[in-house]
Amino acid sequence: MLTDVEEGILIKLRRPGVFIIERSRATMRNLYAKLFIIGAVLLSGCSTTPLDKATVYYDRTQFAAQVSKDFPDIGGPIVEHGRCSLLISTPGSNTGSYHFCTFALTPQKLYVQSWDATALKYKEILRVDLSTLSQVALASRLRTNQVQLIESRRQSALSVMIDDGGYHDTEATKRVYEIIKARGVSVAEGKEMMRPPAPPSPMFIPVIVPR
Repeated sequence: MLTDVEEGILIKLRRPGVFIIERSRATMRNLYAKLFIIGAVLLSGCSTTPLDKATVYYDRTQFAAQVSKDFPDIGGPIVEHGRCSLLISTPGSNTGSYHFCTFALTPQKLYVQSWDATALKYKEILRVDLSTLSQVALASRLRTNQVQLIESRRQSALSVMIDDGGYHDTEATKRVYEIIKARGVSVAEGKEMMRPPAPPSPMFIPVIVPR
């Protein structure tokens, strides 16, 4: 058998007229290293702003003043506020419409808003009078908590997000639950997590072409 090494490529002559070309181990290690570096660069370039931060403005130090200006009828002091995600549905459902949002909780009501970047003001998505709640529940799965608010004709689920967006704040969600529960609202146990509707699955339609 004849061998020859040229630029890290090993050429083997098995029999006359038949060549098998193999890369040497050093060359393969260099190739894998280059592919790893390229992959790391591509992944670092995929880092983007979380959608909740990109679509809903929130500044903790100015929020209470801003939301009180946009909604002068907010009654009572704001005891808790922050970024959030919200699901709205009907009682007994575990699927609902999904919204990125901010919230303001007073001793009497929960106010949830989206952001109008054109008018530079908050828009109301949901307002819940705590005295009219039938039940409240805290649903948990892994690192996600939901405060589920059950009314006679509506059910909503609020999860608090961190100020910079992108991640759930489990402890802040528990605080909201405890504040609402302390208002004397009946507690529902063992509630299933609410979730957005599943995306439509692709349909495959066979096409038969006659010969």
